[in-house]
Amino acid sequence: MESHVMTLDEKLAYLESKSYSGNDLGVTYTKNKTTFKVWSPLAEKVVVNLYQTGDSAENSLIQSYPLTHENNVWTASLAGDFEGLFYTYTITVSGTSNETMDIHATAAGVNGNRAAIIDFDKTNPENWSEDDHVTQQQITDAFIWEVHVADFSSDEHSGISLENQGKYLAFTELGTTYKNEKEFATGVDHLSKLGVNYVHLLPVFDFENDEEGSDYNWGYDPKNYNVPEGRYSSDPRDPSARIREFKQMVQSLHAQDIGVVLDVVYNHTLDTETSSFNLTVPDYYYRQTDTGEFADGSACGNETASDRSMMRKYMVDSILYWASEYHLDGFRFDLMGLHDVETMNAIRTALNEKGLQHVILYGEPWDAGSNEIKTPNIPANKGNASHFMDGIAIFNDDFRDPVKGSVFNKTDGGFLQGQNGIDFHDADVMAGISANTIGAAASEYELADKTWARNPAQVVSYNSAHDNLSLYDKLVESTFDEPYFGRNDWVIQINKLAAALLFTSQGTLFMQAGEEFGRTKFGDENSFVSSIDVNKLDWSLLKTNSDLVDYYRGLSQIRRKFTPLRDATAQTAKAMAFSRDSIENLIAYTIPNSYAGESDWKWMAVILNSSGETHEVTLESHTDELPTHWTIVANKDHAGLEALGTVEGSTMTIEPHSALILVS
Repeated sequence: MESHVMTLDEKLAYLESKSYSGNDLGVTYTKNKTTFKVWSPLAEKVVVNLYQTGDSAENSLIQSYPLTHENNVWTASLAGDFEGLFYTYTITVSGTSNETMDIHATAAGVNGNRAAIIDFDKTNPENWSEDDHVTQQQITDAFIWEVHVADFSSDEHSGISLENQGKYLAFTELGTTYKNEKEFATGVDHLSKLGVNYVHLLPVFDFENDEEGSDYNWGYDPKNYNVPEGRYSSDPRDPSARIREFKQMVQSLHAQDIGVVLDVVYNHTLDTETSSFNLTVPDYYYRQTDTGEFADGSACGNETASDRSMMRKYMVDSILYWASEYHLDGFRFDLMGLHDVETMNAIRTALNEKGLQHVILYGEPWDAGSNEIKTPNIPANKGNASHFMDGIAIFNDDFRDPVKGSVFNKTDGGFLQGQNGIDFHDADVMAGISANTIGAAASEYELADKTWARNPAQVVSYNSAHDNLSLYDKLVESTFDEPYFGRNDWVIQINKLAAALLFTSQGTLFMQAGEEFGRTKFGDENSFVSSIDVNKLDWSLLKTNSDLVDYYRGLSQIRRKFTPLRDATAQTAKAMAFSRDSIENLIAYTIPNSYAGESDWKWMAVILNSSGETHEVTLESHTDELPTHWTIVANKDHAGLEALGTVEGSTMTIEPHSALILVS
């Protein structure tokens, strides 16, 4: 009689019935024994292969040992001290054997093809036990600066030592300057002067690449989720070096009161059928279409199945591991719309239960065009924001695009270019300034249909990120028929207007590294594999565009001083009053300070004019009478805590292409 071949649905149901709840998958090392555990219910046989070296091109097999199946996992405990060795599994399913990485590996050899057995206590830098998370009281207190490790320090004039350029250890160097000119601090010192309190690192888990080569990659090609990338270490062949140096980077940033955010890409892997996940448990970790093919909501060949219990567990365990082992302070989820809401809430709950409620979570509330998430599960996208627990925020494209024009067409403009009234209107921008908070502003502003957030703590407000054109390049491409990416005073002026708008908006403040000095990639809108010459931060722009840098620093000081700009509740968003005028590309709003102490500003007024004409605008208020005496803290040229002059009354004149920030 022929044996029954399970359908896909039967296979998935069987696998769900064989789930495992232990926290010991992978390798557990002690000096006396090493234990291996792997979840692979479909396997007929599993062996662990011990190697002398971590390079898969070297035939250094020492011996293979069989694992036994018990309590839904395959396991083996080997007596002795195996520190410094490497391993893989050979897993046999339906008579076919494949050698594969341990998906739970936490250390690896060069290029991530063999897992490493190490003593993690030996990877801790000096005083690591005294290092602690650096977090803010609320996510809305965050000023997040997004950067790629190599971009940060690969410029020859970065001031970073040659051996650390492009490496984790670049973040441990202090006192660096551009060409030894002390007024132009680079590296971590620049971040401190700017007021940044979180560095968001583009993927630094182990991704598919030649770790000893020079090809550039952003890192969105996941391979080993729980292992730091080797390219950025001093020695990719030493599995402990990348771990130790990653911790040194975190420790150094923490010492400057800067938290560290990891960009996580659990939504897809580079390989599908031959990935370590699929070789370990075929068909389980990836979603399928109705016809049985691998789904591809990531546009990278697959989409992982966060809605299946062991993938959900994998993600929860992985986040907890990075947060605890590496003292990380936040996580940004790539294509979060490919994960389900229950998984995202489970991650938030797990962190909260570990006392890590201040570790921030935010992500992209979209997919790459589709998803195969089935009911009762729902995707973690913007449309389902009401189902998120507190403590999960999402990028606000409803702020980004009305402000500068659609990111999908480089020549499209928005408010900044004085082009509102075509694809977008001032009301779209006003809703974004209010963090698209439900109940923000009165009905007469026609914002009700543009609001979806419970409060600004759900919202990440931004003008630029690594995807698409840099802000400076977008302003150039959308303004000039023949783009020139060097300094242009008009573009700098519009960039200042963009900054004034961003820093006085509700929500969590986020920006791409270098936005503050007019970073250009020379019009390259998808530089994920472009050269380092295109991608690296050009620290000379600190000097070329020093007025822009000073403007950002001043706005950062203003935002820090005026608490309502960082309100995590809906209170300020609802209290803001926009001036009612029929003129597009002219926005004015007042913000009362219900948190004010004796020496605090009680009111702020912001006027933004992106049109080509001078306008008069009358300030409005929902409640109290407005002050009659105002101090200017930002104009079209300067921003900061020092008074730039005073104005009287509630009717103001605003120059073309400029901002005014007034306080009382």
